[in-house]
Amino acid sequence: MPYAGFVADDLTGAADVLAQAHRYGLDAVLVVGEGDGPLPAGADVVGIAGPSRSLSGAAFDTLVRAQLDRAATVDAEVLLYKVCSTFDSSPTRGSIGRGIELLHERFPGHGPVAVAPAQPEFGRYTAFSTHFAAYEGRVHRLDRHPVMSRHPSTPMHQADLRHVLAEQLADAALPDAVHLPALADGTFLEQWETCRGGGGSAFVVDAVEDHHLDQVARALRNDAAAPAIVVGSGGIMAALARTVTGRQPLSPGRQQATGPVLVVSASASSTTAAQIADAVEHGWAEIAVPAALLTASDPALPAELEQRTAACLSAGRHVVVHTIRGADDPRYAATGAVDAAHVGQLLGTLVAGMTTRGLTRDVAVFGGDTSSHALLAMGVRQLRVHAPFVTAGPVCRSDDEAAIAGCRLLLKGGQVGPVDVLRRFAGHTEQP
Repeated sequence: MPYAGFVADDLTGAADVLAQAHRYGLDAVLVVGEGDGPLPAGADVVGIAGPSRSLSGAAFDTLVRAQLDRAATVDAEVLLYKVCSTFDSSPTRGSIGRGIELLHERFPGHGPVAVAPAQPEFGRYTAFSTHFAAYEGRVHRLDRHPVMSRHPSTPMHQADLRHVLAEQLADAALPDAVHLPALADGTFLEQWETCRGGGGSAFVVDAVEDHHLDQVARALRNDAAAPAIVVGSGGIMAALARTVTGRQPLSPGRQQATGPVLVVSASASSTTAAQIADAVEHGWAEIAVPAALLTASDPALPAELEQRTAACLSAGRHVVVHTIRGADDPRYAATGAVDAAHVGQLLGTLVAGMTTRGLTRDVAVFGGDTSSHALLAMGVRQLRVHAPFVTAGPVCRSDDEAAIAGCRLLLKGGQVGPVDVLRRFAGHTEQP
């Protein structure tokens, strides 16, 4: 029986869960997209990922219900509903509150669900239910974060996760909470049990250090529910993995490309923009997808995009293809929020074409909202970690039926990674 199952709201976040399980010695596999067939057998951790973070309304409900139905067949001790460590969501897009309601619909006897999105190793902290995230060496409250407060799809205007959830829950009830003092004064389990036995749909759990999440993991493992359910990030998977194996984490080694690298990015994050700038400054080719193509108004542009990308790769150049380069990119002003499914399909089809032609065997996909759609367009159905790399950004391998079978695949969310992450992936700089 698998130790843990998880349902993830995007592909890059799901890859982080795989990475955390892998680095502490658990065998983890991710199933991508819809379907009703049996899930992989024999793995310690089995996950399902789709693009629910970019969906709303009936489309969101349909996908999450199907994912939870499949996840229930895993019969795991713990079920993680994986969300971004910056809690990206809104009442109308990728609603975490609605996801919690669907968890109760599928597991009606569970009681209030723990919500623990902190990932201290990655600079994500929850204190007195208020969520914080690091940026350029400083820690910011979520509603004052230079990136998340201006996110083009889900700008965060509230930092208290109880209030974020209350805005997304149908009953608008303010969830309960377990705060930091309980993690230090020996009353954590008592307060955990009080919250688990109380009313409401959820309760928020503070964590600012890894050992705080370890306490949450142990409480989940000792929970009487089958499965015990938690809403959280890769941080809680790391805690679940290390508390069950007791192993030291694997250290990342140096990566090395076998030829030109192809990067596709739909991330508006300034972190990603800086990473693209670093690569371009060191000689990587840059192809900006025209705004007209983002709204599919010019059917002739895809062929031009393919030709330009193929020409760069054929010349042996690493290339970055992007739909936006920072939130101030004029393409965003011209198009507004674009359809994640359309953009993901566009980028995934481009990658599939380049790998099928043998022009690259080293691929990076940047951006959470579009990543699921992109990998589906590449024909990916299963993923496993090939090697640890940067925090929340592992190097993966797909199943043998995918267009990118045999390729190294870096999956990276918008806020993830050092500025030279692409040069490290190509093998141009050493991993520290």
